[in-house]
Amino acid sequence: MGFNIEFNNKNKDIVGKFFFTLSFIILIYMLVTPLDHLILHVDEYFTLTLINFDVSEMIRLTAADVHPPLYYLILKFAMTAFGYFGVSSHSIYAVRVVSIIPYAIIMVISYVKIRKDYGWLTAGLFMFSLGVMSQFFFYFLIARMYSWAILFMLIAFIYTKEIYTKGNFKYWAIVTIASVLCAYTHYFAAISAVCLFLILIYYVLTKNRSQIKNLCISIVAGVLLYSYWISTLFAQLNVIHHGFWVPRITVNSLIEDLGYYAYCNNIFFAVIAILILIAIIYMYKKQLKEKYTVDNFYLLTGLGVYVGTILIALIVSLTYKPVLLARYLIPAAAVLWLSISILINKIEDKKIMMYSFALVCLLLIVGTGYMISTNFTMYDEGMAKENLFNEITQDENASLILARPNGVIYFLDFSDRVDTYCIKYTYVFDKTMEKLHENFNFTDTSEKDIPGLVINNTDRHFYLVNIMTWGDLNLTTQINKTTLLSDQGIEISRLTVNESEIKKTIN
Repeated sequence: MGFNIEFNNKNKDIVGKFFFTLSFIILIYMLVTPLDHLILHVDEYFTLTLINFDVSEMIRLTAADVHPPLYYLILKFAMTAFGYFGVSSHSIYAVRVVSIIPYAIIMVISYVKIRKDYGWLTAGLFMFSLGVMSQFFFYFLIARMYSWAILFMLIAFIYTKEIYTKGNFKYWAIVTIASVLCAYTHYFAAISAVCLFLILIYYVLTKNRSQIKNLCISIVAGVLLYSYWISTLFAQLNVIHHGFWVPRITVNSLIEDLGYYAYCNNIFFAVIAILILIAIIYMYKKQLKEKYTVDNFYLLTGLGVYVGTILIALIVSLTYKPVLLARYLIPAAAVLWLSISILINKIEDKKIMMYSFALVCLLLIVGTGYMISTNFTMYDEGMAKENLFNEITQDENASLILARPNGVIYFLDFSDRVDTYCIKYTYVFDKTMEKLHENFNFTDTSEKDIPGLVINNTDRHFYLVNIMTWGDLNLTTQINKTTLLSDQGIEISRLTVNESEIKKTIN
């Protein structure tokens, strides 16, 4: 007796509802996971730093750190609103909720629109992929702009289909506004939006010239809406040209980028993911009776956004400065997963449908396993850091030295409990250090003064906190630096006097 599942509409709905239910469980888990109370990524320190300042200062600091400002403005507004209910502006959980909101909004969109347009299977498969594949879960959780970039990019892509089928100006307006929001949220989301508009230009010029007027209005409106930030963008490009930390492109990293929609940091699985995507597209193409339909062109649009984003970033990386980093592709990867979910639902041949669905399920199973193992790893690393800081705060003789003030204001919360020093640099916070004294109790110091500080206070226990380990401090040979913790881009070290220095002092 053979095992056979018929993928009729009823069974597709059952499978889709199952995946959608799992997605809702993932949303609940996002809101209750212990990870909500831990710092998971070094860049979150910068986020928690920025919300200490007023809006004008936030925008200036954001510009200095090579980011667009929209996410930080959303977070500032949300944290201010939460403050009326007694929520601390330094609440990690509250910041997490702001990042989770886009996943909830996308779930509503999936239920209301995607389910209506494509059915339960597409809606459920798509939402579940956003919960478990690649690094989606992680980036819907951390206090960064990625989840909002995903939301805006998906809105632009979803309503592009309405342009193809209906062409009403209101859909052009939605796509334009969502694309501009992408550009104000993350620059790689902006690249994805540009790819989307390049495809729209091709569509209008080759398939529907009656939309030329709407296309021109949208492009002009988009440029005008973004004009406020364009001068800042060019200044940031100059900063990137003179120094940016993204590593050079290699063959392995490029393969990992292409397979990032499914997995990351594993060249073998990236190759498998690429081959599976090619196989699914090939099987879908094999059953097509017509070369061009609106649905087929829309699916190619999703693939074009993903591949186009990588291609543009690759060209910039090879000709200007390396900028291509796998995690920056996550808004485009979300678009690709919606395309895959639509494609799976549209396969009519039962055998091809079975094979394609099995391949996608294979990706989902591996992605789920990776997501679970990553969560355990992040929790262990986060708890190790928290436990170390608890030990420091309980030490009456402890002194905290913050080495990089542009990203460690989060640790100034400890200044009420621990004697705290902050090395004054001019990188990002050149004009704002004085304002920090209004809210935090710390002492300014300099790199050259640290050895003397340690040598002259042998009764104190000095701990150095360094973000991103941007080069060791010049501590000379007078003191020892023992690293106690180094992960997630943060290094915590114990500073002690050298034995030779002690002998010199005694003699």
